[in-house]
Amino acid sequence: MGAGGAELPEVASIAAVHESALRVLERTGVLIHDDEAVALLRSRGARCDGRRVYLDAGAVQAALSTVVRSFVLAGRRPELDLPLGGADGRVVGSGSGAAYMIEGRTMRPGTLADLAATAKLGHLLPAIDFNSDCMEPLDLPEEARTRHGTHARLTLSDKAIEWVASADEDIVAAERINEILFGAAWHDRPRALIVLNTTSPLQLSAENARILVRWARLGQPACVTACVMGGTTGPATLAGVLTVQHAEVLAALVLAQAAREGSPFVYGGVSAMASLRTGAALFGTPEFARLARATAGLARHCSLPVRAGGAVTDAHVVDARALSESAVGLAAAAFSGSHFLFQAVGMLSSFNALSLEKYVLDADTVAGLRAALQDVPASDDERAEEAIDAVGPGGGYLGQAHTRRHARDFERVGPRAIEPFERWAAAGGEDAASATTRRVAELLSAHEPPDDLDALTRRQLDRYCLS
Repeated sequence: MGAGGAELPEVASIAAVHESALRVLERTGVLIHDDEAVALLRSRGARCDGRRVYLDAGAVQAALSTVVRSFVLAGRRPELDLPLGGADGRVVGSGSGAAYMIEGRTMRPGTLADLAATAKLGHLLPAIDFNSDCMEPLDLPEEARTRHGTHARLTLSDKAIEWVASADEDIVAAERINEILFGAAWHDRPRALIVLNTTSPLQLSAENARILVRWARLGQPACVTACVMGGTTGPATLAGVLTVQHAEVLAALVLAQAAREGSPFVYGGVSAMASLRTGAALFGTPEFARLARATAGLARHCSLPVRAGGAVTDAHVVDARALSESAVGLAAAAFSGSHFLFQAVGMLSSFNALSLEKYVLDADTVAGLRAALQDVPASDDERAEEAIDAVGPGGGYLGQAHTRRHARDFERVGPRAIEPFERWAAAGGEDAASATTRRVAELLSAHEPPDDLDALTRRQLDRYCLS
């Protein structure tokens, strides 16, 4: 706690930021660079000056009254459904959008093979629920990247995927591929989550406005994320950054609900402060974690599912700094109640690059956080009163039957098993970096693609995506 208890995530501070954002929306407004989206909002009573749209508190409250508080993202099979939002709906997604691959101390352009490797790892690692578009395959023509990358993620894993949507043709492809997979009525349930970004300060691009409206009308979920950079695309204070972020996301929410009341919506915020010396975004700082906590608080204030934080670092190699910064960003989001832990594994160099080794190490962190977030069970047996009475003051528990029953409950097994120093040294003293390089190779070698797509579906998918 800060002096006087004035941290941003407190209820009073969150409410103050919310009220400031409402005033900004009414007085300053937002630029929405699509005429049809502007016309839709005008038809719902918004005041518009060209493409500048002014929204009053009533419009925001109306949108908040119709949006769903949680939803289930339908999987390819019922056991792969993902609850998102509410008390227990937490989804972990891999990194997204990196253009470069880091191997050791070398950076190179990303390829389709790199994207395929991330899909294989995501398929095998139980910490990952959701295979994001981890790598931009720069070895392919731009017009082929989305379809080829989507094909790789759908055929190498059966887990849910992020549907890439940065241009109108992407959303056309997403509709067609979902129709191939699930039939003409594919959109009868929330099934295809897209992540859209606002354009700070206080703008929504024409492409993203059109995609948001189209996806909402299909009843499909959108995670609209603001990434305000304090000092460059937003004010140079944490609360000012959050005010701009909140205004942008609420404006997107109003547009989505105007397109279709009740369409699923996830509040996204990955804002950070910028260095006013270099202009670089500072994702690996405590301020990023503070903003993640406050983002979760703002979404909770509005009863919205939320994306916040992530395993993000400004480091360029997989070292102690990279893992420390990433763990802080993840933990801040997880312990603040973030429902959608996106960019949760693999990212380096301020979102620009990805490492397979860091992907695996971050997945270990996610697994640890998931365990840490579980409530302590308190059944009669777990409270252990009989054992406590039997041992009494100053006794020992090793010989107790209760201890034998629970002896393996917390034994760490697998690649991170704890060994005494002498045994570890005698086995070669392998450090985490070397062990993880070996683990990546073993995982990729062990991968077997899912076989749940029937022959006709697979032929249609191959023809549409790879032609």
